[in-house]
Amino acid sequence: MKAVVLEFHQETNSFNPNVCTRDYFEQSRIAVGEELFRLMDKPCVLGGIFQALQEENVEIIPGISMFTMSGGRVDQRVMDEFINTSIKIINQHNHVDAVFISLHGATETTVYEDCSGQIIESIRKVVGHDTVIAASTDMHANITTKMVENCNIICGYQTYPHVDHFKTGYRTGTLGLSCLLDKNKPRMIQVKLPMIVPASGYTTMSGPFAELMNEGKSYVEKGEIIDFSIYQMQPWLDIEDASSSVIVIAREETVAEEFALLLAKRLYNLRENFKPNLYSIDQVIEIAENNVSDKPVVLVDSADSTNAGATGDSVAVVKKLLDRKSTLKTAIAVVDAPAANLAHKTGVGNKTTFSLGGTKLPEINETIEVECYVKSLHDGIFIQEGPAGRGMTNNIGPSAVLQVGNINILVCRHIFGNGDPQLFRAFGMEPTLYELLIVKACTSFRAAYSKFTDKIYDTDTPGAASVDLMNLPFKRLPKNFYPFNSLNEYKIDEIIYGKR
Repeated sequence: MKAVVLEFHQETNSFNPNVCTRDYFEQSRIAVGEELFRLMDKPCVLGGIFQALQEENVEIIPGISMFTMSGGRVDQRVMDEFINTSIKIINQHNHVDAVFISLHGATETTVYEDCSGQIIESIRKVVGHDTVIAASTDMHANITTKMVENCNIICGYQTYPHVDHFKTGYRTGTLGLSCLLDKNKPRMIQVKLPMIVPASGYTTMSGPFAELMNEGKSYVEKGEIIDFSIYQMQPWLDIEDASSSVIVIAREETVAEEFALLLAKRLYNLRENFKPNLYSIDQVIEIAENNVSDKPVVLVDSADSTNAGATGDSVAVVKKLLDRKSTLKTAIAVVDAPAANLAHKTGVGNKTTFSLGGTKLPEINETIEVECYVKSLHDGIFIQEGPAGRGMTNNIGPSAVLQVGNINILVCRHIFGNGDPQLFRAFGMEPTLYELLIVKACTSFRAAYSKFTDKIYDTDTPGAASVDLMNLPFKRLPKNFYPFNSLNEYKIDEIIYGKR
């Protein structure tokens, strides 16, 4: 058997006006051909797919990986390059039995709202109906009709924070191969739900969403179904074909439909439980100022999380600390390439006046003028400590640590690895030694940060990934959609089905 392995991974925030160009992908990963084999032993989706294929002695044809973190819409030329390269590699072989592709699943380009659907449809047209296509996706994917119609298998992450990248790849690989090897081939059913909820309002570590995921896992363990994915569509994707959804894979279509509907009803009925309790910036600062433990207080600035596609250029918390004349020892990372460049020109040990913040989204994130001491300069490359993505390399570009009072500000070109403490540690900022940590992430950070503090506070901050969805300028979502409509009269049995 021959199988092509591909990857196109980017999460789009429709409210981030900055187009995600090829340069943005280059900061993370563009690999072609045998370069993909460097990921074979890594804790990533492709590593899991490779292992599944190796176990069955499948001839692996490495394609192309274009991987980057979240941001604005992807430049259409990047998607075109990916599709053209993928098709060229596929056409170099007379026949391929399967195509395995790692996607995010919530990606929009400057031309297409459904980037993932376009990619899969383009590949399907080339390989034909008999070739298996199996895709892995993020839990926050928007699984469209076009994706379901053109994929035999779709598998989503089952953890949030996402710590099961490798496992998801392995599930995708084994299930895709079962479509080729098993006489009783698996059947896939999708149920769509017209709803989005704040990404910081749930986790698989505890609470009602964790209980729902455990319920799905129990069905797998008892052999009632083969696999399932519960998708909470990331809530900053403003497109027409949008939905949260449930996918169930079973040997019988009727069984898959039964359990998909069951889990979808559970998810729908939990929708009001996913609203996080938000603190104001002042409230969290006061909590930190009165903290008598040796644990740092984490101010969760999820609205400016680049993991959620926000711009990462907010200094709202810094401004509040300066206005209050707070003496809290504080750490924060800010996307501010001009400030990083100025710091490199100024040199370590010198002071100058910096204009900080608002470099990417000045309509929301304001700029402050402040004199800073240049504490250190860096190339921006660091290795994640995990648990998610342990050993993976990130590059935030030329960067610097600026100091104003007791505030240390890491300024950089991009922010990657928001949820990993090495974003601070690698640049001389030990998180456990600060009184206040501003973490620009939704939930991803909890897996690592919960190991050394339980003082974590979701905060009402400005940004393109605002927790308050009612304040975002949605224009293209379907008319009847939660939370913009209560949907109390919505008939759950009339939800949309997709099957393969």
